Amino acid sequence: MENKFDVVIVGAGASGLAAAVEASRAGASVLVLDKNHVPGRRILSTGSGKCNFSNLKITPAAYHSSSPVFIKKVFSALPPAEVLSFFEKLGLLWVRGEKGRLFPRSLKAQDVVSVLLHELEFLNVPIHTLTEVLAVSAGKDGFSVESVKVQPKWDKKAPAGEKTVYRAGRLILAAGGACYPQIGGGAGGYGILQSLGHAVSPLYPAIVPLKVKGNYIKELDGVRLDAELKLRRGEQLLREAAGEILFTSYGVSGPAVLDLSRAALSALREGPVYIEADFIPEHEFAEFERFLAERAAAFAGRAFSHFACGLLNEKVMRAAAARAGIAWSAMVPPGCARGLASALKSFTLEVAGSLGFEDAMVTAGGCALSEVEPASFASKKVKGLYITGELLDIDGDSGGFNLHLAWTSGILAGRSAGKP
Repeated sequence: MENKFDVVIVGAGASGLAAAVEASRAGASVLVLDKNHVPGRRILSTGSGKCNFSNLKITPAAYHSSSPVFIKKVFSALPPAEVLSFFEKLGLLWVRGEKGRLFPRSLKAQDVVSVLLHELEFLNVPIHTLTEVLAVSAGKDGFSVESVKVQPKWDKKAPAGEKTVYRAGRLILAAGGACYPQIGGGAGGYGILQSLGHAVSPLYPAIVPLKVKGNYIKELDGVRLDAELKLRRGEQLLREAAGEILFTSYGVSGPAVLDLSRAALSALREGPVYIEADFIPEHEFAEFERFLAERAAAFAGRAFSHFACGLLNEKVMRAAAARAGIAWSAMVPPGCARGLASALKSFTLEVAGSLGFEDAMVTAGGCALSEVEPASFASKKVKGLYITGELLDIDGDSGGFNLHLAWTSGILAGRSAGKP
């Protein structure tokens, strides 16, 4: 039959494209289906268009799941260095950024997608875009994959609604997560998994900007500065991060906040959660308090605004002064050093939630790892089914860790599914 293939792959994202390369190299006839108008749409948006595709410090500790042993077995089956070798053989050169981050040398995400597509073109692997999978059924002879042609948003005259059924001996589900629905993200893949009998844990956004309680946050909109952050529930320290924090009209973002976001949202289910920001991390509290006391003495008899000028961003100083009970236009009050030091070294933000999947980089939750073989990503419940990428209940820290896991799962799944 014309619509029959050894392997059908649902999704032309990171894991899907990597799986297609390896399955075809193994000798299988392969078809890739994707609902977007171009393959690798999510890849193109990563790393602000530069694509932080991996990291030199890939370890199991950078991942979050209900089964830490699972990721250890995955990296045993495919050591992180072999993923870099995979891209090297495709012709991709890369450069190292901060904290071990790896980017294509051109600093263009398109090149990461292009080397994969060039290989698939060389291997004669067809990719059907604007094709959404509606349903999958499994039988003794393989899989039946029902799809529908999607009309692009910019072309109302384009044909749509045409349905096609494909047959596959093996099926790789690489449909991606629920993040960024505006560029193709969605929960469709999880629905297919459930229809095939797999358990799917609740989904929630991870690596996402956070909302903060309090109207004062609007007054800090646009401020960027480096800080050390501590995530707390009461006196319990949950996680720490350091780097840039960006204040917005709704809350906070920036690399340091994104690093804390998953833990913050998880903890928020059990009660109030707070972020303590230290805006002067290079000085201990006592040292900074002495500095402020000496500065206050030097500015005695002058407006507090004069005292504050040059210390930090004026918006931050105004917010800190308000928390310390200091009027901006009043004279520098005696004994203000301790309260102001506390406000600047422990600026507390109460987390209210997140911006949701529309602004999240990763989906947490998904297919139960106990139902998947870590060395091949094969389903333990449905013969011939493979599950990769964000569909799995495992997610990594920011810094290229999630894309690395996507490549890894795709490569292993493709190699296994492509075997005769």
